[in-house]
Amino acid sequence: MPDLQSGYAWTALLIAAIAYVLVAGTRKAAPKLPFHSSCKQAVDATSKSLRQLLVRIIRQGRIPQHIAFIMDGNRRYARKRQRVASSGHVSGFYRLAKVLEWCNDLGVGNVSVFAFAINNFNRTPEEVKTLMDLAESKLRELAEKSDLVQRHGVRICVIGNRSLLSQGVQEAAEFAEQKTMHNRGMRLNICFPYSATDEISSAIRKVVEDVDTGKLQHAEIDEKALESRLQIPGPDLDILVRTSGQIRFSNYMLWQSVKMAYIRFVDVFWPDFSFFHMICILISWQLAYNDIQRRKQLRK
Repeated sequence: MPDLQSGYAWTALLIAAIAYVLVAGTRKAAPKLPFHSSCKQAVDATSKSLRQLLVRIIRQGRIPQHIAFIMDGNRRYARKRQRVASSGHVSGFYRLAKVLEWCNDLGVGNVSVFAFAINNFNRTPEEVKTLMDLAESKLRELAEKSDLVQRHGVRICVIGNRSLLSQGVQEAAEFAEQKTMHNRGMRLNICFPYSATDEISSAIRKVVEDVDTGKLQHAEIDEKALESRLQIPGPDLDILVRTSGQIRFSNYMLWQSVKMAYIRFVDVFWPDFSFFHMICILISWQLAYNDIQRRKQLRK
């Protein structure tokens, strides 16, 4: 149904454009005008209704089952506003909560986020400590108080080389996983601390170990054998999004991305990533879906 799929996508794009114009217009309105407050409330209500309508329209078409985000630009977001770097990371966490809400509403089954790279340990001790403290508190907050977990059954999985983390952060990660392990909603993979090369190296070591112990025969070593031992589980990655305008992968999900994932680089800092950006990416993926599937078949 390519024509029907395109029709849904273009309709959604039109409504998204209208919603964006409305919201952008309210941001420029003079705050001292007497009608500003009531006008803003009306526009907010209209924008919410349009957003709900957009979600319903987009869900009539194909929905990606695995989206990954490189959440870049938190520090530059803070510097632009003349704030300390830690405030940018806090803003980034609250933006993540909104993005997860959008993904859940849209029916996305799996979301992977690049929360902390292994080479981020090379940053200043003060910033690393701030990020570790934030991770420890927010992992517990997500598992205990998040509406997504409580009402929608989101399952949290912490992916990466945990041996590099402090005991407190390791315990918080274990707590979040145990608290949500029986949930059957959207799966959230928090990559922390992570690098694609470390993930692939770890998978290779597991293959060698399994051969040594007799669990795997030499003749069984192939792409699937290695892939099944990667840290980030399936399904295949559909979309990879990187914010901040940087056009690079930063050693994130390299194995998964090469399998015809739809890559989008967005020139906006992560805390400024909006529902409009999200919808435009999904619409462009829907329009490109048939071509992506053809290329996947050629790759086999």
